[in-house]
Amino acid sequence: MTKKKYDSINDFLNDQSFKNWAKDKNLTDTNFWENWLANNPDKKELMFEARDYLIGIQFQRIVPILSESERSWDFFEKTLKEKQSLTKENKKKPTYFTPLKIAASIVILLSISVYFFINQPTRVTHSTGFGEILSLKLKDGSTVTLNANSSISYYNNQNRKVWLDGEAFFEVDKKKTTQAKFWVITKDLTVEVYGTSFNVNTKREKTAVFLEEGKVWLELKNGKTKKMIPGNYISYSHKKDSILEQKELINATLQTSWKNSTTLVFDKMLLKDAMQKVEETYGVKVIFKDDVSKNKIITGGVPITNLDICIKAIEKSVNVDIRKENQQLIIQNKK
Repeated sequence: MTKKKYDSINDFLNDQSFKNWAKDKNLTDTNFWENWLANNPDKKELMFEARDYLIGIQFQRIVPILSESERSWDFFEKTLKEKQSLTKENKKKPTYFTPLKIAASIVILLSISVYFFINQPTRVTHSTGFGEILSLKLKDGSTVTLNANSSISYYNNQNRKVWLDGEAFFEVDKKKTTQAKFWVITKDLTVEVYGTSFNVNTKREKTAVFLEEGKVWLELKNGKTKKMIPGNYISYSHKKDSILEQKELINATLQTSWKNSTTLVFDKMLLKDAMQKVEETYGVKVIFKDDVSKNKIITGGVPITNLDICIKAIEKSVNVDIRKENQQLIIQNKK
């Protein structure tokens, strides 16, 4: 990157990294500009105008225009060049056909602009509310299970690149012929795969990735990369610029039980950590009245189809009282 300020369309157009982002040519440039846009929201309109201009230029080169339009366009360009070469005296002479030529060129330009506008890629978003799980099948054959209070988005002409906010389980369809890659982009990192099954969770200001089968490559926001094999779990925070957890060969059920939409599974987990998952699933706030209840150990599964049933199961499992008040769960140890 050579430029520090981007105050005009030309500033973007003269930057090769920006051109790579606009045309999806380089993963590193894509990550940089996604991050740059997040930090410069006031430049969004200008940035996307520059991107649209680049896409338009590419489109003109590869899509044939009707021969009649080509002739009119060439005629328009020729007229402009002739006008530029005229002397001042010649410019004063009346040109009787100029309005007709200008009108023809305007019609062509408007037609091209409308075609570009109609064929611009559209961003598609799927989201869930609290207590809701959604299963999706993408056009490429991959399936996505979206956890509660989560969303994914992608462009309709490129659904093997998705942006995730929340938690989702991916079963990526492997394209054996083309070896096409699949990307999941979060605020912390990018997951790059060919075809595999994995879980991504972006909640609580970090991104956690669990690989069930196959191989994935992680590109962290700090530029470092990580390769994962089945059973690996990595948690990374862009804000802290550090890997928070890194485990090998952990139980897949503990990471993906939520996608079956019936049970949350805990294995020797502190109750305070287990209740974080309940918060994420139902959008409630948990308040502990004492440290004894907070540090109790819970093992087993609790149903997540109904919050009241979930509360009763936890109360029985660790011998605590849980009182529900509005959107709060107040927990204290049974005496």
